[in-house]
Amino acid sequence: VSGGDAVTSNNDLILVTGATGKTGTQTVRLLREQGLRVRALVRTLDDRAGRLRELGAEVVRGDLLNFASVQAATADVHAAYFSYPPGPGYIEAAVNFAQAASDARVHAVIEMSQIGVRPNTTHIGLQHWLVERLFDRTPLVITHLRPTLFMNWLNNFWIRSGTKGILRLPLGDVRHAPIAIEDQAKVIVAILQDPDPHDRQIYELFGAEELDWYAIAAKAQDALGIPVHYEPIEISTMVAALTDRGVDSDRVHHLARVTQDYRDGFYSGFNNLVEEIT
Repeated sequence: VSGGDAVTSNNDLILVTGATGKTGTQTVRLLREQGLRVRALVRTLDDRAGRLRELGAEVVRGDLLNFASVQAATADVHAAYFSYPPGPGYIEAAVNFAQAASDARVHAVIEMSQIGVRPNTTHIGLQHWLVERLFDRTPLVITHLRPTLFMNWLNNFWIRSGTKGILRLPLGDVRHAPIAIEDQAKVIVAILQDPDPHDRQIYELFGAEELDWYAIAAKAQDALGIPVHYEPIEISTMVAALTDRGVDSDRVHHLARVTQDYRDGFYSGFNNLVEEIT
């Protein structure tokens, strides 16, 4: 197996990729609150990177598509969180990271996947599944996280119309338990501190309560103090709107398939893993 002691100590270095993303930023913050050493890998040294440095993280600029860059990022690292946006370059980034981490004798890696991935799905879903299998074939202690839809997905589909809000989505009346970014980061931090019990595990992560989008709209209304309603549409309507906006055809196909998977219940369910792990 890869080198290092099983339990992470305050002297061990933890690498967080995608560190300026929503989950990455929360993960860095929680790790630093635990007094752990953090190397934050970023694409751009911008204000977000500056805020990570203010937290006490070692901020390094790098590119997961550049193997030499990944080698430098993984040097002397004990455990790491790997995340990369699915799409062009995803497989190459994962291969670079898996090889560099193995060569550097990184002890453990947490890999961000998504719920419902399987061989017979969209190209992006297949990429997620293949990356999971790739990491399983390394000497690394590896844990795969498959969250359901994030709670902040709400922001992606929010329409403000005058003094009211509209959630216009092709998701029918199916229920799911949206997970908060903060809860997901807590799981990542807990596993990074004691990774061995989670080796080769696939964890589907859910929020605290299963809701349909009518109930989600009602909660948004209570929080915002303005009328909010859910307006169900057809998948074909969403596809046409995304196409008109110039969204890449592979991405449109993936979102259409994800939507159908959602309607078919792949994103539904509930467990207590967040509480059990953290």
